[in-house]
Amino acid sequence: MKSAGPSELGVVMRQGGLIRRPNAPLDKPEAASVAVSNHAITTKIFINGLQVDVECGVYAFEKGTKRPLIIDIEVLVEADVRGLNDDLAHTVDYDTLAAHVHEVAGAGHLNLIETFATRVVDRILRDPRILGVRLRVEKPGSVVGAICSGVEIERSR
Repeated sequence: MKSAGPSELGVVMRQGGLIRRPNAPLDKPEAASVAVSNHAITTKIFINGLQVDVECGVYAFEKGTKRPLIIDIEVLVEADVRGLNDDLAHTVDYDTLAAHVHEVAGAGHLNLIETFATRVVDRILRDPRILGVRLRVEKPGSVVGAICSGVEIERSR
């Protein structure tokens, strides 16, 4: 990033993330430069296209009948939870995420896929290592002429 001169705050940005104040003494490097703070590093863990049969719908023909839903799950975890030591116990397991979906699917009829999605997200966020979750639920064939319709929920701590 190039700067033509000091900003209205009297700060000149320099490439490499260092800030130099024009009036700072140049013979004292510690006074002339300040490192920009680092952002937290996160890892995204995901499952795409998980198919689960669910009793879900408001119409009479949907009651008592299981229909397929297609689920995409993305969770964000801090970098230290991403399995740096190659041990499954120190990361978020895909099978655990899928189990949350299956538990909600097996709990009985729901009218709305929004309710289904909210319950899955609530279960996923019980794990304190998870910083955020995005869940997409698609219901194929629910709208005439469309491949699918659905809902997407995103939550973070």
